[in-house]
Amino acid sequence: MLKRDEIEDTESCFNKAGDGERLFVLLARDPAAPAAIRAWVDERIRLGKNAAGDDQIREALECASLMELERAEIESARRQQQMRWAEGEVAP
Repeated sequence: MLKRDEIEDTESCFNKAGDGERLFVLLARDPAAPAAIRAWVDERIRLGKNAAGDDQIREALECASLMELERAEIESARRQQQMRWAEGEVAP
């Protein structure tokens, strides 16, 4: 889920968390994030907390896939910027 959507959705995991409940955030630019999400999915299913077809599981797997795509786009943009700097463009 995008940050803005998570904040705006009153039923989101973020908004359902208790005031004193600890959270852990994974960002799309983190190359470990998709694997961490897939490990979480596997563990939820192993524990019997979810079934493979549950909406929560499908959303998590879709998020992992989208993170991989977005990270590739982020890395491509970084490489292009580094090339421009190497060619003499002034860094911001």
